[in-house]
Amino acid sequence: MLRYIPNFITAANLFCGCVASVLVSLNQFEAAFMIVLLGIIFDLFDGLLARLLNVTSKLGLQLDSLADLITSGFVPGLVVYQLFLRSGVLVNHYKINLFSDEITISIAPIAMTSFIIPIGAAFRLAKFNIRDSKSDDFFGLPTPANAIFFCSLPLFIDHPSFTFISYYLKSAYVLIFLTLLFVFLMNSSWRLFSLKNNTGFEIKKMIYPILLILCSIPLIFYFKGAAFPIIIFIYLLLSASRNWILFQS
Repeated sequence: MLRYIPNFITAANLFCGCVASVLVSLNQFEAAFMIVLLGIIFDLFDGLLARLLNVTSKLGLQLDSLADLITSGFVPGLVVYQLFLRSGVLVNHYKINLFSDEITISIAPIAMTSFIIPIGAAFRLAKFNIRDSKSDDFFGLPTPANAIFFCSLPLFIDHPSFTFISYYLKSAYVLIFLTLLFVFLMNSSWRLFSLKNNTGFEIKKMIYPILLILCSIPLIFYFKGAAFPIIIFIYLLLSASRNWILFQS
């Protein structure tokens, strides 16, 4: 029975992704973001629990990636699609005849760019599954970090403290840029530090995770969910500075 427990937790992650998709379609962005965070927590604990119980399996690995594709791939893509609609992009109405009935399909062609995100996440997860590496670091932006950024972006845009920049983030061109940038980051070989340390405690490895946590706490306290896009950018900057220092040494 124990061997099924991690898979149940992974299934809970997938369920969170399904619920969040419904909430996003209803423009309930804050609730969707909270559910996505819950799914990411399940994602963190299923692998940890599988290792603790010594019940890791190939099935669990594949199921984990499939769940991540929904929660950390499809949901952020759907969020960005909704942001495109809010930006005022043109919605085209296509009429087709099917079985003697006329059906109208309403789609915003430019907004379809948003679904490059789940495609990029799928490639990222597939490469992760076949990567043979024991490093604690990530190679490319993890899909949960990508999900946190995009799913919290509407909260950032709507927060009164960030009106000076939210005007630009409502632009379709900026949304296209961010979409392409994060898909590139997910599938790049850029080394980013992990909050997990599987090879034993080393103070040098913990400096940057601790710095990220120390920066995140006051941001979340003051800005709540709107803080998370800033936190992801801090994570990227800290990783870049760490890589530069390691390259120099």
